[in-house]
Amino acid sequence: MTETPNTQPEHTPQQDTETVGSAATLEQILIEGKDGKAQAGEIIRTFLTSSVYFLSPEEVTDETGSVNPLTLQDNEGNPLIALFSTSENIPEDYKEHAPHAVEAPGVAVVQSITGAGIMIDAGQEHGFQISAEGVERIRTDFISPAEDAEAQQ
Repeated sequence: MTETPNTQPEHTPQQDTETVGSAATLEQILIEGKDGKAQAGEIIRTFLTSSVYFLSPEEVTDETGSVNPLTLQDNEGNPLIALFSTSENIPEDYKEHAPHAVEAPGVAVVQSITGAGIMIDAGQEHGFQISAEGVERIRTDFISPAEDAEAQQ
Protein backbone atom coordinates (compact mmCIF):
# COMPACT_ATOMS: atom_id res chain seq x y z
CA MET A 1 0.00 0.00 0.00
CA THR A 2 1.34 3.44 -0.91
CA GLU A 3 0.75 6.63 0.97
CA THR A 4 -0.54 9.71 -0.78
CA PRO A 5 1.41 12.79 0.19
CA ASN A 6 -0.59 15.62 1.68
CA THR A 7 -0.55 18.35 -0.92
CA GLN A 8 -2.68 20.78 1.05
CA PRO A 9 -0.76 23.88 2.11
CA GLU A 10 -0.05 24.02 5.80
CA HIS A 11 -2.32 26.48 7.62
CA THR A 12 -0.58 28.99 9.83
CA PRO A 13 -2.13 31.32 12.43
CA GLN A 14 -0.50 34.26 10.63
CA GLN A 15 -2.86 33.67 7.70
CA ASP A 16 -5.84 34.34 9.98
CA THR A 17 -4.56 37.76 11.03
CA GLU A 18 -4.06 38.76 7.42
CA THR A 19 -7.63 37.91 6.42
CA VAL A 20 -9.55 40.83 4.97
CA GLY A 21 -13.30 41.00 4.47
CA SER A 22 -16.15 39.26 6.21
CA ALA A 23 -13.87 36.70 7.88
CA ALA A 24 -11.83 39.43 9.57
CA THR A 25 -12.98 40.82 12.88
CA LEU A 26 -14.13 44.39 13.14
CA GLU A 27 -11.22 45.22 15.43
CA GLN A 28 -8.72 43.79 12.89
CA ILE A 29 -10.23 45.87 10.09
CA LEU A 30 -10.17 49.02 12.25
CA ILE A 31 -6.48 48.46 12.98
CA GLU A 32 -5.79 47.81 9.30
CA GLY A 33 -7.67 51.01 8.45
CA LYS A 34 -5.56 52.99 10.90
CA ASP A 35 -2.44 51.50 9.26
CA GLY A 36 -3.74 52.37 5.76
CA LYS A 37 -4.25 48.71 4.82
CA ALA A 38 -8.09 48.79 4.74
CA GLN A 39 -10.34 51.26 2.96
CA ALA A 40 -13.36 52.98 4.54
CA GLY A 41 -15.76 50.81 2.49
CA GLU A 42 -14.20 47.63 3.92
CA ILE A 43 -14.49 49.00 7.44
CA ILE A 44 -18.14 49.93 6.95
CA ARG A 45 -19.07 46.57 5.39
CA THR A 46 -17.35 44.72 8.23
CA PHE A 47 -19.06 46.95 10.80
CA LEU A 48 -22.49 46.30 9.28
CA THR A 49 -21.98 42.52 9.37
CA SER A 50 -20.47 42.44 12.88
CA SER A 51 -21.85 42.57 16.37
CA VAL A 52 -20.90 45.66 18.33
CA TYR A 53 -21.40 46.75 21.93
CA PHE A 54 -22.97 49.95 23.19
CA LEU A 55 -23.25 51.08 26.78
CA SER A 56 -26.45 51.88 28.62
CA PRO A 57 -26.96 53.37 32.09
CA GLU A 58 -29.95 51.04 32.56
CA GLU A 59 -30.14 47.30 31.99
CA VAL A 60 -31.59 46.47 28.57
CA THR A 61 -33.95 43.51 28.22
CA ASP A 62 -36.29 42.24 25.50
CA GLU A 63 -39.05 44.27 27.16
CA THR A 64 -37.10 47.55 27.14
CA GLY A 65 -38.98 50.04 24.98
CA SER A 66 -36.25 52.56 24.28
CA VAL A 67 -32.54 52.67 24.97
CA ASN A 68 -30.39 55.60 25.99
CA PRO A 69 -26.87 54.63 24.82
CA LEU A 70 -23.74 56.37 26.07
CA THR A 71 -23.22 59.39 23.84
CA LEU A 72 -19.99 61.30 23.30
CA GLN A 73 -19.35 64.52 21.39
CA ASP A 74 -17.06 65.25 18.48
CA ASN A 75 -14.88 68.39 18.32
CA GLU A 76 -17.84 70.49 17.12
CA GLY A 77 -20.16 69.24 19.89
CA ASN A 78 -22.14 66.84 17.66
CA PRO A 79 -23.43 63.65 19.34
CA LEU A 80 -21.66 60.34 18.70
CA ILE A 81 -22.97 56.99 19.93
CA ALA A 82 -20.07 55.10 21.53
CA LEU A 83 -19.75 51.59 20.05
CA PHE A 84 -17.12 48.93 20.69
CA SER A 85 -15.87 46.05 18.55
CA THR A 86 -15.27 43.90 21.65
CA SER A 87 -16.29 44.22 25.28
CA GLU A 88 -12.56 44.27 26.15
CA ASN A 89 -12.17 47.61 24.32
CA ILE A 90 -14.59 49.44 26.63
CA PRO A 91 -12.67 51.93 28.81
CA GLU A 92 -13.33 51.61 32.55
CA ASP A 93 -14.36 55.26 32.94
CA TYR A 94 -17.12 54.74 30.34
CA LYS A 95 -18.44 51.79 32.35
CA GLU A 96 -18.79 54.09 35.38
CA HIS A 97 -21.34 56.23 33.48
CA ALA A 98 -23.09 53.38 31.65
CA PRO A 99 -22.28 50.00 33.21
CA HIS A 100 -24.45 47.80 30.98
CA ALA A 101 -22.83 46.57 27.74
CA VAL A 102 -25.39 45.55 25.13
CA GLU A 103 -24.48 43.50 22.06
CA ALA A 104 -26.23 44.44 18.81
CA PRO A 105 -25.71 43.91 15.07
CA GLY A 106 -23.96 46.88 13.47
CA VAL A 107 -26.62 47.09 10.78
CA ALA A 108 -29.37 47.36 13.45
CA VAL A 109 -27.51 50.20 15.14
CA VAL A 110 -27.26 52.15 11.88
CA GLN A 111 -30.95 51.55 11.15
CA SER A 112 -32.04 52.72 14.61
CA ILE A 113 -30.13 55.97 15.15
CA THR A 114 -30.95 59.36 13.68
CA GLY A 115 -29.30 62.70 14.23
CA ALA A 116 -26.13 61.21 15.71
CA GLY A 117 -22.87 59.83 14.45
CA ILE A 118 -20.99 56.84 15.82
CA MET A 119 -17.57 56.32 17.32
CA ILE A 120 -16.34 52.73 17.13
CA ASP A 121 -13.76 51.79 19.78
CA ALA A 122 -13.65 55.23 21.39
CA GLY A 123 -10.53 55.65 23.50
CA GLN A 124 -8.54 53.20 21.38
CA GLU A 125 -5.77 54.15 18.95
CA HIS A 126 -7.71 52.49 16.11
CA GLY A 127 -11.01 54.29 16.88
CA PHE A 128 -13.18 55.06 13.85
CA GLN A 129 -15.65 57.96 13.73
CA ILE A 130 -18.61 58.34 11.39
CA SER A 131 -20.59 61.61 11.37
CA ALA A 132 -24.40 61.74 11.48
CA GLU A 133 -24.33 62.51 7.75
CA GLY A 134 -22.06 59.50 7.23
CA VAL A 135 -24.54 57.26 9.08
CA GLU A 136 -27.28 58.53 6.75
CA ARG A 137 -25.10 57.77 3.70
CA ILE A 138 -24.44 54.25 5.02
CA ARG A 139 -28.20 53.69 5.28
CA THR A 140 -28.63 54.96 1.72
CA ASP A 141 -25.55 53.47 0.03
CA PHE A 142 -25.02 50.18 1.90
CA ILE A 143 -28.30 49.13 3.51
CA SER A 144 -30.97 50.34 1.06
CA PRO A 145 -29.37 48.63 -1.99
CA ALA A 146 -29.13 45.36 -0.01
CA GLU A 147 -32.78 45.63 1.03
CA ASP A 148 -33.77 46.39 -2.58
CA ALA A 149 -31.85 43.31 -3.79
CA GLU A 150 -33.54 41.10 -1.18
CA ALA A 151 -36.98 42.40 -2.20
CA GLN A 152 -36.29 41.47 -5.84
CA GLN A 153 -35.44 37.84 -5.00
